[in-house]
Amino acid sequence: MEKLTAENYTKGFLMDEELMAGISEDKNQPGTFHAFVVRHTTGESLGHQLFTNVFEAIRTLNDIERSWSFEAVSKCGSGNCGNGNCGKSGGGCGKSKAKSDGETCNTGACEI
Repeated sequence: MEKLTAENYTKGFLMDEELMAGISEDKNQPGTFHAFVVRHTTGESLGHQLFTNVFEAIRTLNDIERSWSFEAVSKCGSGNCGNGNCGKSGGGCGKSKAKSDGETCNTGACEI
């Protein structure tokens, strides 16, 4: 069983064959963390809790007894493709599909 840590919680999720768990900081309320569990096979939310201490959020999710694997997410979303960060140095996103006019993807929605 893998666990979330202070170093990895912003870089991915805990997953198994049925569930996904993660933590995100509220952009509108810095210092507020959302811990959540969803059934990724259906999109159903199974739980959500707010924390003002990220270590408590991490502990809470790590206490769920599952055969978790940590799955890292790419850094290519959130418009990074448009900033030229879609290659290996930007998180290993791979090649972006060129637009028909020969320019590289600059919309933030690169096709990989």
